[in-house]
Amino acid sequence: MLSRIINKTPWLSSSSTHVPLRVTCSSSAASKRVPKSEESSSPLRTVACGLLAVCTVATASPRLPPLSTEPNRCERAFVGNTICQANGVYNKPLDLRFCDYTNEKSNLKGKSVAAALMSDAKFDGADMSEAVMSKAYAVGASFKGTDFSNAVLD
Repeated sequence: MLSRIINKTPWLSSSSTHVPLRVTCSSSAASKRVPKSEESSSPLRTVACGLLAVCTVATASPRLPPLSTEPNRCERAFVGNTICQANGVYNKPLDLRFCDYTNEKSNLKGKSVAAALMSDAKFDGADMSEAVMSKAYAVGASFKGTDFSNAVLD
């Protein structure tokens, strides 16, 4: 039942980048001596268990917006966060997921990529000196050999 709810609800579906989550509902009837006729769970208990399981799955992993369909979304890193606030406030999400900045030596230097979505992006060998990467979500991103001298990373 729970798997049908999750599969029909896109924002609850699991992705290959998340750890699988196991939800088990049990009753106290197994630990007490209860006659077999009273042991079956009531419909209310089943619904409550299902709702709790859905809430658990919904809060277990971060909810990211859909991947941006802007044709130049990867180039937005060269401009950075236009509000320039390191606290994660932005007027439009900076979606750099799956972008490739390998050996980018000039365009990322000193940029504010605060609150950027950077999952699975490649920054190998890039120059991000003096950049501000505060509150960025960079799970699975690669930064091999990236220059972070005088950068703010928190």
